[in-house]
Amino acid sequence: MTAVAGTPRRAGLLRWVISLVATAASTYALDAVATAAGIALVASGLLAGLDHAWALAFLAATYLAWIQGLRTSLPANRTLLTTTGTSTNVLSKAAHDLVRRATTNERAGRIAADAGYVGSEIGKEVPYYVGAFGAVLLSDSVGSREALVFLGGANLVAAAYEYGLGRLTRAALRRRRRYASFEADWVPAEYLAGYYRQVEPDEIATIAFLVEAVRRAPQGRPMLFFGVGPTLHHVFAAAPVASEIHLADYLPANLREIQRWIDRDPAAHDWRPFVRHTLRCESGERGEEPTSEQVTAREELARAKITALIQADARNPRPIDRRYSAVVSAYCADSATADRTTWTVFMGHITSMVRPGGLFVTAALRRCRGYHVAGKLFPGADIDEDDVRAVLERDFDVADGDVVVHEVPQGDVHGYSGIVLATARRRAWSGTVRQRAVGDLVGDVRGHAEHPEHLFGELVGVGLDDVPTGQAQVQEREQ
Repeated sequence: MTAVAGTPRRAGLLRWVISLVATAASTYALDAVATAAGIALVASGLLAGLDHAWALAFLAATYLAWIQGLRTSLPANRTLLTTTGTSTNVLSKAAHDLVRRATTNERAGRIAADAGYVGSEIGKEVPYYVGAFGAVLLSDSVGSREALVFLGGANLVAAAYEYGLGRLTRAALRRRRRYASFEADWVPAEYLAGYYRQVEPDEIATIAFLVEAVRRAPQGRPMLFFGVGPTLHHVFAAAPVASEIHLADYLPANLREIQRWIDRDPAAHDWRPFVRHTLRCESGERGEEPTSEQVTAREELARAKITALIQADARNPRPIDRRYSAVVSAYCADSATADRTTWTVFMGHITSMVRPGGLFVTAALRRCRGYHVAGKLFPGADIDEDDVRAVLERDFDVADGDVVVHEVPQGDVHGYSGIVLATARRRAWSGTVRQRAVGDLVGDVRGHAEHPEHLFGELVGVGLDDVPTGQAQVQEREQ
């Protein structure tokens, strides 16, 4: 599978050419081998003793095998379409592209791709039936039992073809995996359109988890959301709890997208469905449906609480030169690198911003090697719940039930099928904190010269919160 480059029109045309050639080649090869296999099975006499009823049962069994083959090839075809814009089934591509032009609903595009694929494969059955039963009508040496055996033999090859094609497609995609660049290829609008048109299953679970987690956060203290991307959907749960909300991300374009929402730009992304789901989760078992006025009120509260947009880099040992009583970092470190060791380093840097005794909440894509945004593949660290627990237990107390896994039906579209959600409280005096305290005494006195009580408070974990300064670029909100 080769990457397609050039102008958008030429690239689109090339994808169609590739799909047409792949469809023609695979159809020709399948027809030739399936026909030969059906004839060979009849000629071998292996099933010559079957009566008509058993021949029908054999044919039905081969269709079950074909369906199993489709269970491998259909997901692979969807991934191929999402990743490269090409397909080995041109009707599947046509249905997918037509629906995706008409709607932003990725599930509709996935269903269309599957329908086109299965429809064309069923259509390929027609010539076999015409040929088999045409031979029964025109020849005295071929009976209906032989026709059924012939069709069953062809079906077995078709089943093997579907299974083999699916596995080969996945293998080819793994070999060609080249990750897009955040600096050059990341477009906030594409990410928002692909993932946040509606509250998808992963965020239904994440927001519900976050609502419960922030209830454990200290009341009336600033809270940091690190690695927010261009999104705000996790912030609304913290608005009633935090005195201030600070949002940090690596890319200025993401922060600009957030600022558009804060400024009430009509073209800014609509987060109201996520606010509504947050309020539903907060109502608990009552299951109260929030009113439009309540949704608007929560939006306004979030706008008022967001006081700083911070450009920060998780590669920096101190991404922000301060610590917080509560830090939330969801789908950040695991979605920024394909290397598990680098993920561990990033997590150490991020968690270093949590005060002793402070709360840390995180979420990660489970066993994800890459996620798709507008046909571009961005890296995944391929971590799981054991990795998350291990990295947190170095400096945090992690109780039973603090690390949970949710399976989500999004693997074929986005590139992952599970999420890990975790919350933990930093131990009062871990080894890392002791080292950090010594560094603070030597390196931070100058930064706190005017307010030494802040430095003392940071070391003991109960002091006042200082304004974000140092290595991160801070963009203060206009009140």
